[in-house]
Amino acid sequence: MMRILLISVISIFIFSTQLIAQDSLDRTRIIFKSGKFSNSTHIEVEIHGVGITEMMASGSKSFEGARWIKFSKLFSYHLSDGDGLKEVYFKFKDVDGNESKVLMKKITLDTTPPTDISVKIDVPTKYFTDPNSLKVGVILGHKGAKYFQISNTSAFHGNKWRLIQDEFIEWDLAPGDDGVRKVYARYRDQAGNITSVVTDEIIVDRTAPFGGKISINNGEKVSNRQDFNVDLTFFCRQADSMLVAQSSNFEGAAWEPYNTKKSFKLSEGDGIKQIFVKYKDLAGNQTQTYSSSITMDTSAPQNITLSIDQGAESTTNINKLVTLELNGDDAAMMMVSNNSSFQGAHWQQVQPKITNWKLSGEADGKKHVYVKFKDDAGNISRPIRASIELKRGF
Repeated sequence: MMRILLISVISIFIFSTQLIAQDSLDRTRIIFKSGKFSNSTHIEVEIHGVGITEMMASGSKSFEGARWIKFSKLFSYHLSDGDGLKEVYFKFKDVDGNESKVLMKKITLDTTPPTDISVKIDVPTKYFTDPNSLKVGVILGHKGAKYFQISNTSAFHGNKWRLIQDEFIEWDLAPGDDGVRKVYARYRDQAGNITSVVTDEIIVDRTAPFGGKISINNGEKVSNRQDFNVDLTFFCRQADSMLVAQSSNFEGAAWEPYNTKKSFKLSEGDGIKQIFVKYKDLAGNQTQTYSSSITMDTSAPQNITLSIDQGAESTTNINKLVTLELNGDDAAMMMVSNNSSFQGAHWQQVQPKITNWKLSGEADGKKHVYVKFKDDAGNISRPIRASIELKRGF
């Protein structure tokens, strides 16, 4: 009886010990060093357990083709080919031959980098003109990415991988003078696959065109053109377009391609005419307003008069000499002649009186003197005539 009892106690002890050993084996912890994802069929596996002497791993629950190997806390395992979710099965054995239950751990094999990748600087044109900041919006384009890296250089030096939380981020362009700025980006998925580098660029242009000028009729001060057309000359460094008008607010004017010359029709009417211009570059930077003026004078001298010897009807001067008195409002030059064709006459400075003017012809009789006036604009008056009777008595 005692023997039977002893055997029972021993059996219970052995069974309890086996249960404890198996329970310990069943609580073995399996860690894939790459986490839940791997971009390689070769993975590192870390085992944490108590009393393990042998282990077996397989991609099949039946462990077909697998064999027991000596326990190693860290060992390599080769996943089956083909991307997707993989199940890896494990069994463990202790020195007494106790086996664990079948343990399974999942991992996703992903050997393909993210696709449809792009990076775009979010600006309305290819130019950036903000004088106070180099901050821009950047749109991230990708499919299957978890992280991104962005930089102003292709080396990505000092730029860490960042979790993608939004497709739009703010980014500071590289500091420095105006010119081309590039933004580089690449993407990484959870498995660690890294894409090629994508890039976008923008031209930083915060400087307006400079050295602007305008002249009218090559700098002439006065014009007498009856059609009120003038020739404009422009100059401005780095200009692409210009805005030209007769009003400083440029009302009704439209931007036009930059040109160094242009014909322009002024508003009608004599007087001072002013033309305004401002220039713009491709980025949209505008200059200050430049202007030039010209006086339009399309009217010939008015109130023109000519008298001989203060209006005398005749003269007896033996040498045919008389005194002329002349006047023309706004006149600068005059031409005086004894014949209506003004043959041989020349323009001369206006003077109110000419003494000792010699009449034409050898015989006495009716003598005529002609005059016409010209102003600074070149407007010429109609010719007028004064007459006197030459009576010398021989």
